Amino acid sequence: MRGALTLQEISDQPATWLAAIERFKRDAVRVDRLFEKQSPDEVVFTGCGSSYYLSMSAASAFQMVTGLRAKAVPASEILQFPESVFVQDASHLLVAASRSGTTTETLRAMRASARRGISTLCLTCAAQSPLGQRADLLLCSPKGAERSVVMTKSFSSLLLLGLLLAAQRSGDEGLRRELCRLPALGRRILEIALPLTRDIGTTASRFVFLGAGPSHGIAWEAMLKMTEMAQRMAVAYHPLEFRHGPVATVGPGTVAVLFGTRAGASLEAALIRDLRGRGATTVVLRDDWEAAAEADVDVTLGVGLSDAARSMLYLPFAQALAYWRAVGAGLDPDRPRHLTSVVRL
Repeated sequence: MRGALTLQEISDQPATWLAAIERFKRDAVRVDRLFEKQSPDEVVFTGCGSSYYLSMSAASAFQMVTGLRAKAVPASEILQFPESVFVQDASHLLVAASRSGTTTETLRAMRASARRGISTLCLTCAAQSPLGQRADLLLCSPKGAERSVVMTKSFSSLLLLGLLLAAQRSGDEGLRRELCRLPALGRRILEIALPLTRDIGTTASRFVFLGAGPSHGIAWEAMLKMTEMAQRMAVAYHPLEFRHGPVATVGPGTVAVLFGTRAGASLEAALIRDLRGRGATTVVLRDDWEAAAEADVDVTLGVGLSDAARSMLYLPFAQALAYWRAVGAGLDPDRPRHLTSVVRL
């Protein structure tokens, strides 16, 4: 069956998350020691492709809950424009994400950072990889590696490690409890996401993914999954930024998917009403807040999580949507054309 590996790996995510949580518990003391030793002024999250997008969500959540400056940059930015990344006379910690631990740009970025005296914390699925062995601290997703090309359970489990890092650094027990609920909630979400997304956008020519705050990286990852697996035209934007020009392209044949936030619920609902009025098919994923978006497909998760933790539960919907559009087009999501699981320069 085409896409059998990808479908299984999407479905395996709750067990993968549980394994990552259990592994993190063993490393929590080492995390504390690293931050006590380095005392960074800023944490820089980096990666390539999907790993960069998970870094975007992780950095947003990290700064929100810790109050410590954090940002995400592509690994190539560290190689080409390091002065735009690292502030002179400030103390930095680099958090480098790579599923395989062998991505060329990420390894070079780590070496370039080390030459500046910057310590590195690695998020990976391969503990014995070059990245894992050279980092000052390794956080591993022991069941995150895939056999298929595209990142699904590796993405979500590495993002989970990034969120656990934020909860540990901040001492936020509420967030920690939320993250520990995710494996059980994920099983329920998959039962909704897999059948729901099968028939969405079957004739769409264009997909738009919208997300703010911790969900902004999720929107970019959703765009990438649709591009990689289904080879459909897809873009990602901050919801309100979409009004500033790109809204001109909306009409019949456009599917707009919003990964809702409690912080922006009323403004996001107004945008969805506008897009629907312009002929787009609208899909909203949200919790149970009152600002209903009146979307064509309105999915209320009812999980009672913060925006940071809930962003994890949006991933199965994004992945399943791309999977079904690929299968519907006769493509093999396990082996997208022109792609390999690791990019080496």
